[in-house]
Amino acid sequence: MPYRMRILGLMLVFTGLLGGRWAHAEKPLIGYVNLQRAVVEVEEGKRAQASLQKKIDEKKKAIEPKEAELKALRDALEKQSVVKKDDAATRKQRTEFQQKLIELQQTMMKEQQELQGIEQKELSAITAKMRKVIEQIGREGGYTMILESTDARLLFAKPHLDLTNEVIRKYNAKHK
Repeated sequence: MPYRMRILGLMLVFTGLLGGRWAHAEKPLIGYVNLQRAVVEVEEGKRAQASLQKKIDEKKKAIEPKEAELKALRDALEKQSVVKKDDAATRKQRTEFQQKLIELQQTMMKEQQELQGIEQKELSAITAKMRKVIEQIGREGGYTMILESTDARLLFAKPHLDLTNEVIRKYNAKHK
């Protein structure tokens, strides 16, 4: 029995010593940011969106005449099909319509890819600057880590841990 008491006593002393260290350890501080919302809501993001929308509108305007031409060609072909005219001229018009339709689709795909590239480039630049702001908030606030809540990766977090508004505010102040 005395042996067991000594072991129990040593265990208590050992736990007390370690417990004291754990008691003084820093508690983890975790925050989260909705990066997607932050990128869209900062002033630079709003300007980028407006610029992108202007380019989209310009490209749509450039494509509208081609679409109108295709619609007229399609309507003419439909009228001829009612008359059941299947001569060489009609076949030529169908071939021409199909070629112009393919060209328009290729043009639209090319324009869409170009716009996506522009958007990706602008968003990447904003995101890179935003990560520096988030890092600064993390260091100054003593955060152990700051998570991203975009795309439902973060299943639950208390609202007071959301740093998105602070990130937007500091980003706007730093990047006017």
